[in-house]
Amino acid sequence: MTNIIGKFKKTLRIKTEILGIFYSAKLQIKSKKFRDTACTALARSFFTKETLFFHTKEYPQLCSGASYFLKLAPISDQETIDVYISKEKVFKSKNICDKFLKNLPKFPESLKNKFIIIKPITDKDKPSVVVLLVNPAQAGRILGLINHDRYEKVEILPSQPTCLVFFTPLVTKKPHINFLDYYDRYYQGKINGKSIWPEDKMIISMSYSDFETVLANLEKSPHGSFRPNLLPQKISKFYRKNRG
Repeated sequence: MTNIIGKFKKTLRIKTEILGIFYSAKLQIKSKKFRDTACTALARSFFTKETLFFHTKEYPQLCSGASYFLKLAPISDQETIDVYISKEKVFKSKNICDKFLKNLPKFPESLKNKFIIIKPITDKDKPSVVVLLVNPAQAGRILGLINHDRYEKVEILPSQPTCLVFFTPLVTKKPHINFLDYYDRYYQGKINGKSIWPEDKMIISMSYSDFETVLANLEKSPHGSFRPNLLPQKISKFYRKNRG
């Protein structure tokens, strides 16, 4: 699959690694240990090709939010609501935050207490979830490739945490679009004052079977490498004054 993955990345001009998320009862790989949150671990793997992992006890990650959403620690709904309202002020009231939490996908019980492994995908891998760091144009093309031979709505939830990318496709059975949580992007996502997440990037995650669909449709769809038999209309010239 490596060749087709390479062709896919070249066609869509994806520069970073494509990551696989694996859930395992035993840790059968070796890797360096880093101080990371779940989301900075994603960034490290995207940009440095590192394989990383974390677990409830042996290899903890540092984000209490991820510990709550990934069921890595016994953090209550009320504790989480207090953080969202009192410390972060993401939501004005408990009622609004409660609706937010109730609408979010829930981490599968079957995956609790398993090692969560993040690694760049290879031709031999069959991860539970595939994760890509993309710009809006690339995200649109990926969704188009998935929907070449079917059509399904994709739901985007406001204020969703970044760590939902780890498991949401397993719950909803659909691709997951994530804009990166503001805290991960602007506060936690900085090293020596510099942002680790590019401002124009977002994340799309999907099941491995959906990723296979993306690759299978690459040459069939105009969202991939197929060229439509159409000529663009000629329009009057204009120039962009602001390119930012």
